[in-house]
Amino acid sequence: MLKYLAIFILCSVSAKTALSDPSRAEEHYKSATAYHHLGEFERAISEYRQAIALNPNSPVIYNRLGVAYSELKQYDAALDAYQTALALSPMTTELHYNVGLVHLKQGDLPRALGVFKYAITLDAAWEAPYTALGEVYLKQDNLGQAAHAYKQATRLNPNGNSSAFLGLGKVYARQERWDDAITAVEKAIEIQVDNTEAHYQLAQIYIKRGEKKKAASAMAFFKVLRQTDPLLQEAEIWVKRHPDDARGYNNLGIVYLARRRSEDAIASYKRAISLAPNLATAHYNLGHAYHKQGKMNLATAAYQQALTIDTTLAIAHNNVAVCYIESGIDLDQALSHARTAVRLAPTEANYWDTLSQVCTTLGLEHEAQHAREKEKKYTNEQ
Repeated sequence: MLKYLAIFILCSVSAKTALSDPSRAEEHYKSATAYHHLGEFERAISEYRQAIALNPNSPVIYNRLGVAYSELKQYDAALDAYQTALALSPMTTELHYNVGLVHLKQGDLPRALGVFKYAITLDAAWEAPYTALGEVYLKQDNLGQAAHAYKQATRLNPNGNSSAFLGLGKVYARQERWDDAITAVEKAIEIQVDNTEAHYQLAQIYIKRGEKKKAASAMAFFKVLRQTDPLLQEAEIWVKRHPDDARGYNNLGIVYLARRRSEDAIASYKRAISLAPNLATAHYNLGHAYHKQGKMNLATAAYQQALTIDTTLAIAHNNVAVCYIESGIDLDQALSHARTAVRLAPTEANYWDTLSQVCTTLGLEHEAQHAREKEKKYTNEQ
């Protein structure tokens, strides 16, 4: 496989094709990969081409050029780049695999099938061509061969290939092997918790099994993922372009958390805090992420830090109170924070509910009743 992400390869050439300035070729290549990383594929292509002009014998550059064209759905140009790379490095598995992907995207299943099979002869230990082969067979409704290819991919990479498990789940679903389908799709979700298609497939399987509650739950999260898919792409691109923007990382964390990627959310919030230690919302959001994980001490500490910066953050007061209630400790502190929350945001029904809970626990029934009435009133008004 081409290790184009890690190193820049300058192939040896004859005196007739020697570079006039190797360092300039490398500069253009590095610039191209930076644009590629940001999703600016047209600018990446321009830089790749300038690198090629200075170094016309590098299959690595041609490969990356092909990938950029493919991202823009300029498939004929992508194939031209890959074929040039193959002329320079005919036994490179990744190049054949990339050619197969283009044929697959173009709907040329017979050619894609042949290319993926050949890629496997070159490197039988790489799972990606098996996964792609499974997709071709699935599109051809050859379920037996599709299952065989997907299973081989999962054996080669049992904990890192969500696509193969998802494909296997689709095969089982078509065969009405519902239990096996659920197991496979859930494994795909275990590997990639925010795999949008996997949650959709899971919902469809539950619908066909008549399990309405599970179907509704899976479909609800699928809708969250579908709505946040473009937001995720925008937020990730934003922080790549603005690596010192604390609010950008804070926003990225919010998207991650909505997609149940708690650890990624926490890392993003911490990055935001490192860039802007006084960004109260980042501390609050960090607490919220810990709270969802059930890490009450860490959540409380983060909420308290947010309140140190901004004492008027009603939601942080409320959530500190909730943490104390759920932990069964410091109920007097919980009461103080709950009272502050409703004072700062008197029409927020959830805050009155928190106050009613802590008052009930402390035996303050009159105040608890008053809080319940307020909670009911503002719930009805919403």
